[in-house]
Amino acid sequence: MALAVIGLAAASLYGTISLVGTAFGPGPARTATPGQASQPVAVGGSPSASGSIAILPSGSGDPSTGSPLSSASTAPSPSPTAKPGPFKMDLYRSGAFVRELTPIWCLSAAMQTSANIIDLGAGKQPDRTRARQQQLFDLSRKIAPAPDKAAEPEGWAAGLAQLGYGKYKVNVQPSIKAAIRVAAKALRTTNRPVGLMVWRGAHSWVMSGFTATADPAVTTNYTVTAVYIEDVWWPRHSSIWGDSRKPDSLVPVGKLPEDFKPWKRPQRKYPDKDGRFVIVLPVS
Repeated sequence: MALAVIGLAAASLYGTISLVGTAFGPGPARTATPGQASQPVAVGGSPSASGSIAILPSGSGDPSTGSPLSSASTAPSPSPTAKPGPFKMDLYRSGAFVRELTPIWCLSAAMQTSANIIDLGAGKQPDRTRARQQQLFDLSRKIAPAPDKAAEPEGWAAGLAQLGYGKYKVNVQPSIKAAIRVAAKALRTTNRPVGLMVWRGAHSWVMSGFTATADPAVTTNYTVTAVYIEDVWWPRHSSIWGDSRKPDSLVPVGKLPEDFKPWKRPQRKYPDKDGRFVIVLPVS
């Protein structure tokens, strides 16, 4: 009964809901596979910015109770000293992921996961509690309420900044390629995760890392080939969007159009966003 109620409440955003797992059976197959967390490294060379990012192997992403945090800490930016050649980095650490606890808390869950990534990178404990997600939902709604009773991405950006996780801004790009290129550059130079507004703006992903043909910190001649994402819809399945992806999944850029679609919300028009790709960008 509880699952049926959730399914009705979220139908306009996600379609019919079911949980993904052995007990419930698989949904439509995804081709992206989970990634492994790693230091920024020029592939075939030595790790760059040694010591500035100490990433642990990724875990299952199963949410559990954590200890509340009294303050935020932003990890130091990596030094742009990577060698030329293919490059990858991933800020994700085991224990950072938190799934959305209600169908309209995706943005606050993405904020919570982002904050946990930053805190773990600074040697602090994550806060995976429901109380924290509720707090972030209330804060983002207060800053930028959305007509669907959720929150706008401006609430994500201003909320994280207000809590001490560094400055963020909402950024709009004309294409996926442009959005992911800007996202990778910002992630690399600030050492903080990026937000992606997927499903035409109805859902939130966290981008914790990427692979590229070169290091965006040392050259403008680079192409992003894949991104590490945390989908806070996990482990659910949507009849519209298919299976959610496991935390820290490596998704080829060529597969992103399945989920990362131009902004278009049914409740009202957004002249500054409609038809474009919206990201929540960390800035120095």
